[in-house]
Amino acid sequence: MNGSLKLRGKRLFFRLTVLLGLSTALLLMSEQVGSRFMKNAPDAGSRAERSSYYLVDCSHDEHKSMRFVYPLPDSRYFYSDTYGWFDETHFDAGNPAQVIADVEAAATAGGGIISISQSVRDGITGYTAQYLISGDVQPSQVMDVALGIYMDWSIRFEEWQGSLPRNLVGPFTPFAIEDLPTQYIGFIEDATQLRREVIFTCYLGPVETAETPPHLWVSTEPGTPADGPELPEIERLTNESFDPLVLTEDGWEHVAWPPELRRTPLPSSNTTWLFDSDETWYLDHAIP
Repeated sequence: MNGSLKLRGKRLFFRLTVLLGLSTALLLMSEQVGSRFMKNAPDAGSRAERSSYYLVDCSHDEHKSMRFVYPLPDSRYFYSDTYGWFDETHFDAGNPAQVIADVEAAATAGGGIISISQSVRDGITGYTAQYLISGDVQPSQVMDVALGIYMDWSIRFEEWQGSLPRNLVGPFTPFAIEDLPTQYIGFIEDATQLRREVIFTCYLGPVETAETPPHLWVSTEPGTPADGPELPEIERLTNESFDPLVLTEDGWEHVAWPPELRRTPLPSSNTTWLFDSDETWYLDHAIP
């Protein structure tokens, strides 16, 4: 009898020890998970330094659930099934944040002139354009005036790249399918003060690392007895729109940005902004 009681006591002690060990392990795991994923979760609008992974509350999300934000690929190019290709080097082309700040300063001062510059070929040469800002621009119009100017400058910059002699060393550079859409998102990033990875997480969806985007498209035309066999037709893919260009079952088509990322630029006029002048500069010319 006593031996049976001792055996039961040992079994009970063993079970309590195991349960205590499991509870301690679960507690430690919970603290580690909380420390790794939940600590310092920032608001979407904050651009302070953060850890590589964090949670964000997307304002348009009907379910009001937090989303896990992943860093964007460490690559010059990345691709979205929905919104096509992006070029990391074009998000800040022309410094859209500075354009916004300069337009605001000029409007506050009752009008003025601003400059937008971009270097190419490792700074060997570059392009600068000047714009007149009307004293009639109201504070509520600053962002859309800045967008109108930035879009105008972006198109002029692409045209400049496509002119002689610059296009001899970069024939596929002007109006590449990823350029203007990337620059538009770069402006939206600075206009909304949302971090780039948050914009993709909340509005554009996942992306993956990509090779150089397609700049040539090879198609075949149906042959006829008179024409002979089918011959390939090579076309250069270009995009002169700020909307993404995506390959669909019906061919290459433009798709609209999500409603939350759409802004309407104010067009050029005497009461908003006017293009003034532009120039090509070289190493001996300092960027304004």
